[in-house]
Formats: sequence, structure tokens, C-alpha cells
Amino acid sequence: MSMKRSYVLYTTLCAVVVGVILCYIFVFSDEDIQRQIASTFEKIDIQTSHQTASLPPVEAAQDDEDIDTTDALEQINQIDEVYYSDTIGAYLVLTEQAEFFEVSGNGTRVNSMLQLENTGKARLDDFIGLRMIEEDLVYAVTANGTLITIEREEGRWVERPRKQINGLVSEDRIFGLGYDRESNRLFMMNRLADTPDLELLYIEEREIEPDIPADEKSSEETDAETGTENTEKPSDDTATESVSTNDNTATETAVSEDVPDNGQDTPEEEVEEKEPETEWTLDSRQALSADGMSASIQQKFERFEGVGLVERQGRIYVLDSEELVLYTVNPEEETINGQMVTPRVYDSTGMFLQDNEIFAIVHPEVFDLDAFVSVD
Repeated sequence: MSMKRSYVLYTTLCAVVVGVILCYIFVFSDEDIQRQIASTFEKIDIQTSHQTASLPPVEAAQDDEDIDTTDALEQINQIDEVYYSDTIGAYLVLTEQAEFFEVSGNGTRVNSMLQLENTGKARLDDFIGLRMIEEDLVYAVTANGTLITIEREEGRWVERPRKQINGLVSEDRIFGLGYDRESNRLFMMNRLADTPDLELLYIEEREIEPDIPADEKSSEETDAETGTENTEKPSDDTATESVSTNDNTATETAVSEDVPDNGQDTPEEEVEEKEPETEWTLDSRQALSADGMSASIQQKFERFEGVGLVERQGRIYVLDSEELVLYTVNPEEETINGQMVTPRVYDSTGMFLQDNEIFAIVHPEVFDLDAFVSVD
């Protein structure tokens, strides 16, 4: 009986060991699976560090009066754009009042709030896109091509100087905002005015080369010419004088080293290297072909009014909430196709992706998870 139990025990242990080895060989040794596991643990670490960071209390007014953040959801109304980040496990929200909110993943608590400058010449146009690039970097874009940069600094979201996207023309009707990680470029959708043409616009950040004044250029050229003349071989007399001068100089140097210097050495001031100035410029336009559409979708496409932009598995999705059509863009093949959506998503202000599912904002009056409807 004892031998039988030992046999069963050793057989079970052997089966477990063999199973673990086979599991590692056929599953965990796969590079894609290893990357997915590493990415999952990285997101968990980012969410933990993000949520445990000491956040300033949500501000109710300019006097920094603290309020209960649980009730702060009442502040969010007239939603313009929503982006869900599974990296930090939170919603990012922009309102028509140029307010930026970070809301907890369960939709019950405001983690942080930022009021964007929106008066005078700095007044913002309608928001048409919102995208988180990194866990502490967010971009937003307005209908007139203004790019807004929002960064997280010491637990608080802050706005950086705005930049106008160069290269857009008055006929462009842009919407949506995406990010191509391979080329490190932003992209938007564009519908040329009074045409059925739809295209992808790729936006690239470039360094601004400093302008050198003309007088400085001429001075540099003169110095270069002088340096060339000085490199000519000296004559014998000049060489003799040079040797004599060097001997005298060496003697003076030796004497000066013996005499103590009562003055204090003043260290050279460290020159801070400024970060190069950059600008966002239109890099390319990619026209999209609609030849593969059915006749019914093609007819609706002629009246296309796009809302939102969502990326999923190498495809780009845009919504026409007036015609109830969800369009799919294949950037590699440069094609666009569409299909009808059954939910009532009229007058939607945007879309976002959560848990690989596309949601449309159908009730922008107040922040509520019930106001988001799946359009997949």
C-alpha cells in the first residue's frame, strides 16, 4: 500500500514538472506572449504609481477652495471629447468650457482637473480630437488646427504653450486625432470642402532652425578667411622671432607661478542648454479610395460629416452620427468602407475605445457611463 502511494505521488510530481516545462516551451517562450506579459505588468506598475501619487485636490474655483471630489462629477457638463486610457486606468475628458478632467476608471471620481486658458486672443475653437501619447503626455486639437499639449507634473496636469499646425489650408475640414508610433507622427482625418474626397493628414514635429543675422554670417566668413591666412607657413625670420618670444613667455610664466595670486578664481558660469524649439507641420496627405463601398453606403458617404477617430488593430474608425454609418479606414491599403450602426447615435460629439470596444458619446450634457453607447 505504501509503495502504491509513493508511485502515485512520484507520478503526479513528474507529470506536473513535465507540464510546466512543456507550458514554458510552447507558450511562455513565444516572444509575442512575453511582450504581452511584460506590457501587462508595465501597465499595472504605471496605474499603481499614477493612482497612488499625491494628487492636489480638485479645484472648485480660482480661490483653490477644496471640495469633495466624489461630487465633482457634477462639474463635468457639455462633454466635447473623451479618451479612455487603459495605461493609467482613467477617462480623460474635454468640455466645451475648455476644461480638462481625469476621471477614475469606474466613472465615480474626479482625480484631477485643469482649466485651459480660454479668453481673449487665446480663446479656443471646438475640440475635434484627444489622444494620450504617454502616461504623462496628452495632445488635443481644435477645429482651426491649434495643437494643445497637456503634461502631468508632480501629480497635476499642466498646459504647455500651444502651437498652430503649419501647412493646413482654408479648404481643410479636419477632425479626430491619432498617433502613429512607428513614425512618431500625429494624424487627423480631413474632408476637403465641397468635395467627396477624404484623406489622412500626417503631422510631424520638427526642430526650428535658428535664423542667423546677415552681419553675423559675414563676420563668420571673415573669421574663416583670416584663419586660412594665418595657417600659411611662416618665414624664417618670423620663426626666429616666434622662438624668442616663446622663450620670454616661458620665463614670465615660471615667475608668475612663484608669485601667489591673492585674487580668487571665478569659475565659469555653466551655460544651460536650451531645448530646441519645435513646430508641428503637415508632413503628408494620404488620399483614401471609396471604390469598394456598396451603393447605399456610397450615397450616404457623399453627405459625410465625420465625428471622432478611434484606432484598433491597425484600422481607423470614424463615425457619421447623422447618417448612422461607422467607417473603417485601412491606412496601408489607403481605402475606406462603411457599415450601418443600429444604436441611435445622432449628434454624437465623439468616440473612444475601451476594452477593445468602440463607444460613442450620445448624451454629452453630463458625465455618466450610461451616456456612452457601443457602436460595434
